Amino acid sequence: MRWLTLYVRSRQVPGTVAAALTCVVALGLLATGSGSMMMRHQLVLFAVATVAAVAATGLAGADPALDRTAAVCWPIRRTVHVATIGVLAIGALVAFQWVDQPLVATELLIRNGIGLTGVAALGATLLGGGLAWCLPMAWTTVAMTTALAAPEPGAALLTWPVQPPGTAAATVAAAVLGVSGTAVYAMFGPSLNRTAD
Repeated sequence: MRWLTLYVRSRQVPGTVAAALTCVVALGLLATGSGSMMMRHQLVLFAVATVAAVAATGLAGADPALDRTAAVCWPIRRTVHVATIGVLAIGALVAFQWVDQPLVATELLIRNGIGLTGVAALGATLLGGGLAWCLPMAWTTVAMTTALAAPEPGAALLTWPVQPPGTAAATVAAAVLGVSGTAVYAMFGPSLNRTAD
């Protein structure tokens, strides 16, 4: 299991988990204290995006080129890594929201966790580990801004994170992003762009 220890250290997993859980607790407490359902939804959505963004920076090691030369099966390791981020993002919030009372529908947490984790994996593939956080945060910001500007945001395929539960187009968009983002990252790995690493 030495390889697992080395992998966890090279991806800054302990620090990432601590930062992600701190964000979940802080934003969850704010959401719990809010009397507005819309504000709860926005804060929980931002918490999911924050976990995905924080964890995305660990999708690349210190030297992505070195990872590509190692004689190991990287697609399986990358897939497990992305799936673990999704489980962390969803699991932490599902556990937190039952401490007092449900903050939002669990379906929203699952949908947004899957979609934003896939977007984070795409960010790592396209931009590298140092900038991987930009893509989930940018998508979330645009979706939240759209929701604040219009009571019923249109274009469900683009604003899927803020769509109500049961919106088929939003669920499909999140599933496609989750699966395709994970598959692209598993096959190609992080970008060799190290400008922000």
